[in-house]
Amino acid sequence: MGITRGDIKIMESIKQVLMRRDNMTSDEADELISECKSDLDMRLSEGDMPYDICQEYFGLEPDYLDELM
Repeated sequence: MGITRGDIKIMESIKQVLMRRDNMTSDEADELISECKSDLDMRLSEGDMPYDICQEYFGLEPDYLDELM
């Protein structure tokens, strides 16, 4: 889900999705996002490119990966 402005659809942030869809508090969402970022950094340092990390942590498509970088 996102916000539509004219012909442009603005994608919700990971935090917004988690709070809306999963009824997480702001702090809970921040904690999960932080955990995911740490895991992503570790995997990248090991030479892995975990395109599916957003699916693993949030049930979201890889489009959200840029937000974690």
